Amino acid sequence: MLVAVRGVFAAKGAEIVGIGIDQAAKVEEFARTYGVTYPVLIAEPDAIELMRRLGNTLGGLPYTVVVDRVGAVAHRRLGALTRAEVEGVLEGLLR
Repeated sequence: MLVAVRGVFAAKGAEIVGIGIDQAAKVEEFARTYGVTYPVLIAEPDAIELMRRLGNTLGGLPYTVVVDRVGAVAHRRLGALTRAEVEGVLEGLLR
């Protein structure tokens, strides 16, 4: 779903970036298996603490943070997102 959303919104100035909280080889395998075309970063050991500071007090995954062009948090969500939710957030930011 994120690959498809990126295909629509990249031309409008939005970018999808994944952050893998696992070993690099496992993240690379996941990206290949699922055809991930957006950038995926490998988190350092303090990534869970960063998620908590960004509002994920439970430390659960998936956790999504959407930041605007100046780096301010515009949306947070613990749990899976729907395509409509992602598109709605991005459309609101790109107006």
